[in-house]
Amino acid sequence: MGLDTYAARIPVDFVGADPLAGDIEADFGCTWLDRCLLARAQARRERLNDGHCLFEGNYFRGKLYVDLVGFVTGVSLYQAWIPPETVKKMAEAFGRREPEAIIRGFRRSRRQLYEHNSTEVADLREFLRTCARLRLGLVGSW
Repeated sequence: MGLDTYAARIPVDFVGADPLAGDIEADFGCTWLDRCLLARAQARRERLNDGHCLFEGNYFRGKLYVDLVGFVTGVSLYQAWIPPETVKKMAEAFGRREPEAIIRGFRRSRRQLYEHNSTEVADLREFLRTCARLRLGLVGSW
């Protein structure tokens, strides 16, 4: 079973009858401005990472990063709703140490489900920081 993690303004995993029709639920309540600022953050990370970024718009594959996020923040992504206040604390936790230091500690912890690197830490930090600035929560969809 996979887990996708979405930046959201509404705490439900609900998609309208036609998600391609632009229903507000398809974007979990994110506004046009939210999506623009998340896209800008993504473009910034892609410029630094030779065109790669672990998030796309208001979404990332949470299952691949649940171990790393849990290690850094103490918060499990396996939740239907993570409120904006918690996202802010998560962003702060990612901002306390440099990505390389986080990866060294994570590898020593032996809690690693997947192989991660400091670029992924920096991408997660940017995603969470942008969500916190916009006062967005996270929706877990699986």
